[in-house]
Amino acid sequence: MAKADISSRQKISTASLSDLNDELSAMINAGIPLDEGLRNAAKHLRKDSRDFVERLINRTEQGSTLEEAIELESKELPLAYLSLIKSGLRMGRLPEALTAYTSFSRSRIELRQEIGNALLYPAFVLIMAFLLSLFVCFVIFPELLTVHKMFQLETTPLLQSVYRLFEFYQIWYLIIPFAFCFLLFCWKSSRSLFLVPRDQKRPLGGKIISTIAYGWIPGYRNLIREMNYSTFTEMTNLLLSYNVPLTEAFTLAAESTGSSKVIADTKSLTNLLGQGVSLEEGIQSCRHFPVFIKTMIMEKTYQNHLPNILSEISRVYRTRILNRIDWLKNIIPVVLLIVVAGGITACYTIIVFLPFVEILKMLGSPTL
Repeated sequence: MAKADISSRQKISTASLSDLNDELSAMINAGIPLDEGLRNAAKHLRKDSRDFVERLINRTEQGSTLEEAIELESKELPLAYLSLIKSGLRMGRLPEALTAYTSFSRSRIELRQEIGNALLYPAFVLIMAFLLSLFVCFVIFPELLTVHKMFQLETTPLLQSVYRLFEFYQIWYLIIPFAFCFLLFCWKSSRSLFLVPRDQKRPLGGKIISTIAYGWIPGYRNLIREMNYSTFTEMTNLLLSYNVPLTEAFTLAAESTGSSKVIADTKSLTNLLGQGVSLEEGIQSCRHFPVFIKTMIMEKTYQNHLPNILSEISRVYRTRILNRIDWLKNIIPVVLLIVVAGGITACYTIIVFLPFVEILKMLGSPTL
């Protein structure tokens, strides 16, 4: 395949992967062969996922296994998705792996939509405030200057500061719509970056865009971290329950998180396990794992029931994630409303009403 064709490919979006997973899971569970299921799915999917499925079909028709075909087309797939597919194929439970990714993706998309809905009202208030500021700056401000000159009023430090601010705003007011358009661009462009670990390797531009779009969200880093731990422990539990070797289960589960820190820690752990070090000693080398996970895995009485323990750890983190998401849904609209509406009210009080008060005081002065 030509390099131009490869470079022109569009990466598959999270929503497209979720739709593809839903259809494949349903067809596999219904007993439809995988190649036939891929052909049926390709007929009515979005363009990016349809093109990807068609290339997979071509690869398999040329003699490649599904895992090999996915590996050859892996540049278009998130690392987490690729690892989950590998895990599902190796343990013979592909529908469960697809469902696990879909569940995570849907929750991520829904949370982003909730945050977007919370931003709508503050955005509308900001637009109205900007339009009103233009009216104040280009209509009311000249009238204030006329009154000031007509009555030959004294220029107090406060009035002088406000007038300078108005003059500055008349020159640079276009910065506000440009900044708003840039923020909107960051929000739209960061659709595929939402809840992707910040430490994951990606272009600097993507990191900057995701930081601008989501960095202001309270508890964003903790939410990502806990989602990684939940995914890691849940996938390790699933793989161990289907008799996948421990080191391979750890590796695949770590890759399914997409977090370079979790992957690095897990590689260190599997290397130590391969050298004959016990799990209790090896887990201590994982610098980024929380104490809770280390304590649960290090406890000797628990190691014979590791899948059950990992399932409990995953349940704990899922509960934390749901509570944090509910908190974000409730707190973001309130905080944005207070900050935006309160800030705009304070600005108009300083910029508009104080000059009027100063002029009225001067007009009412008996020494005028």
